[in-house]
Amino acid sequence: MSCDEQIKNQFAENTDGSLANYHLGWCYLNSKKYDDAVAAFQKAIQSIPNWIKEREEKDIAHLSKLSKERQEELQRNASPSLARFAIGWTYQQAERYDEAVAVYRQIPTTYPAVEEARYQTAMVYLLQGDREKAAAQVAKMEERFEWRLNIESKLFVPDLIPPDEAISNGAPTIPMTSKTRPSILYREKAKYTEEARQAKIQGTVVLQVIFRSDGVMVIHRVIRNLPFGLTAMAVVAGSRIQFTPAMENGSPVSTRGNLEFTFNLY
Repeated sequence: MSCDEQIKNQFAENTDGSLANYHLGWCYLNSKKYDDAVAAFQKAIQSIPNWIKEREEKDIAHLSKLSKERQEELQRNASPSLARFAIGWTYQQAERYDEAVAVYRQIPTTYPAVEEARYQTAMVYLLQGDREKAAAQVAKMEERFEWRLNIESKLFVPDLIPPDEAISNGAPTIPMTSKTRPSILYREKAKYTEEARQAKIQGTVVLQVIFRSDGVMVIHRVIRNLPFGLTAMAVVAGSRIQFTPAMENGSPVSTRGNLEFTFNLY
């Protein structure tokens, strides 16, 4: 089913509203249609009523209670800051790093998505090879972001990722096939972060992993990621997998393959 068809089914009453375009943008992004994703997110922002944009720029502690009608209208629309963040995220996934940082910096400090934008700016610095700038950026933030950076940087930054041979316990690593597949004994579902739930983030994190011949699980790199802590949650869940190694010619072998964690709100 195409992205347009998915949105028509999900938002039959208002397929051209800001929330529909916001979800359309994520669908395009998951399909690596980056230009279409940016266009959809921009359309989402344009469709948001001005009073919602103005409200999100204010200190939430000093906001008056909304009427029932305004509350319903708020729920029918995308968040301005999340839609703007999504544009920066799209540029980041397309490796248009300077454009990503430029968008992240445009997000006002009062917006809910500003902390994630700051964190992703640090990730961009890492991907560009500037570790000191990345560390300085995260040092200004809460400890949970340092925890995320410690987990994710080792799986994203090419020169921090060791070759297969260095992590396979000295044994050769072979691609996973239907005949050389480990038996999963225990696997838990990756948890949603509250930030991702509020941002209505859906999609799949794909990890490249090595099921070692000695029964040790190694998460090698990130193939596809998601923001708001979902990649880190997938890594945590993946690291807890228990398995029996694949066998070849009667002996356990180390196999390399992909591990997927899908996040769906509905």
